[in-house]
Amino acid sequence: MKKLTILFFLSFTNLITLGQINYTTENKTHELSPFKVSLSFLNFEQLFTPITAGIMVEGKIKDKLFYNAQLRQGYIRNFLISKNHLITKQNESKGTVFEAGVDFVFWDKIKPSKVKVVISSSYSGYNSITETFFRADCDVRKYWAVSGGIIEYTRTKYLNSDSVEYIISSKTNIKPTGENFTHFTQSTFGMYGGLMHRKIKKAIVKTDDGYNYRRFYSTKFYIQMLVSITKASDIIYKDETYKIDNLKQIPLGYRIGWQWDEMGVVTGFEFGKMPCINLNTPAKSSQIDKLFIHNPFFNYVRFTFHFTIYNGDKNYHMKQK
Repeated sequence: MKKLTILFFLSFTNLITLGQINYTTENKTHELSPFKVSLSFLNFEQLFTPITAGIMVEGKIKDKLFYNAQLRQGYIRNFLISKNHLITKQNESKGTVFEAGVDFVFWDKIKPSKVKVVISSSYSGYNSITETFFRADCDVRKYWAVSGGIIEYTRTKYLNSDSVEYIISSKTNIKPTGENFTHFTQSTFGMYGGLMHRKIKKAIVKTDDGYNYRRFYSTKFYIQMLVSITKASDIIYKDETYKIDNLKQIPLGYRIGWQWDEMGVVTGFEFGKMPCINLNTPAKSSQIDKLFIHNPFFNYVRFTFHFTIYNGDKNYHMKQK
């Protein structure tokens, strides 16, 4: 099995490592962009839906103080649920995500490391790429920071006939039957705070043939607590507007996430418990519901993708021949 895996990998990528190359490295881990803009077109906010697109602005205020802000808007509704099966008729929210915050560095170290420098790459046959590269000495900057800011999330909550929860309004029980769903919009506004660890490699590798190779890699790991208040929209049922009376606040949550930035291509993964609202109903959830549907410790997984389009760290104070 191991041999088959190696052969499969080599059929797509051939790597050629160069021997001794004369070069010098100019490290720039502290020369980070004060203002950069990234765009995203495909983000999965809660595993599958909503799917959002948006903008991210971030940068360095001082060497140990960073800021970030991001806004994403959903553009694809929940495609797993047919509109014809919604018995509550108000508009569906496709979802919005807004965050703004700062990171303050309290521990900062520089250590020796290596960076991969690709001299050339070419196609050599069907689905096969050959890379010629060497590994250059460089610095890696590692720091810990305290992070905090504000959050605002809007998304739709759906309930079907299998849900233990249902809507109670003016002593009226509104329950879906068969393959039908009820839905409402929940809007969460609050704050987050926690710790963030980051590694940065930013260097210009200059070879004796006069070429400058720009290299930038950044990884982040963060763990944060969320404190928020969530509101629910009114619903339209049988041409009447109802308020939801049986709301129960879940004001506390958390998130754990990773982010990778390689030359301006930013990939993120995050999971946790988003503050939300549940519905107080007479029926109790089964153990299976508590584990998979109403888990008190986990309710979302998120994947995000951004591309730096202006003043990215791969360009800021980095020249290339």
